[in-house]
Amino acid sequence: MRRRLDLDRPVPREVLLEAIDVAQQAPTADNAQNWRWLVVTEPETREELGELFRTAWEFHRSEMTQRAGRRRDSASSRRNMASAETLAMNVARVPALVIPCVLGAPPDPADIDARWMVANAHKADGDPAFSVRPGHLRSSMFYGSVYPAVWSLQLALRARGLGSTVTCLHLPFRDRAAEILGIPRGITQICMLPVAYTIGTDFRPARRHPAAERTFWESWGRGQ
Repeated sequence: MRRRLDLDRPVPREVLLEAIDVAQQAPTADNAQNWRWLVVTEPETREELGELFRTAWEFHRSEMTQRAGRRRDSASSRRNMASAETLAMNVARVPALVIPCVLGAPPDPADIDARWMVANAHKADGDPAFSVRPGHLRSSMFYGSVYPAVWSLQLALRARGLGSTVTCLHLPFRDRAAEILGIPRGITQICMLPVAYTIGTDFRPARRHPAAERTFWESWGRGQ
């Protein structure tokens, strides 16, 4: 998808709003509906974000190469690297950049667990509260409440002839991005979706492992 985005065809605002309306139907924990969508279409602003994106890509590419080890020479790794680099070099030309945000800061699981233990310190030894660790629950709820909306937006865009991809490469410079975009403190940028009409529609399923090879039943490591 990253190499099939039409960089020259404008994306109408009303089409983006239709897709975001669909995304707004996604569930959130406690029905908080605490996402916000920041759409960037002005060329100058896209170029500023593109500079941050390209700088982060230079560091990320080196890290990816090191982590890949021997796999970096495989055909699939080379294709993935080329696709990612194409986006990095051209992200400022993508007609619309959508940045999903969440109101508030991400939870700190360790801090939440520590405060939980302090709040329950008066209870008798052996109380079930001492075995509870709510930190990771809160963290999962925070991110788990926005990504269904992100994926719903991508599906809605696809249904309207547009393509998108999830990238987080601007986040190493999230403070600078917030300054460029006027995002106030206390708002968490989740990712970025470069959005454009696609070049052609002859997409094929990606190569993935069969579900049976990646699915366990009843306990870890147990197959069908």
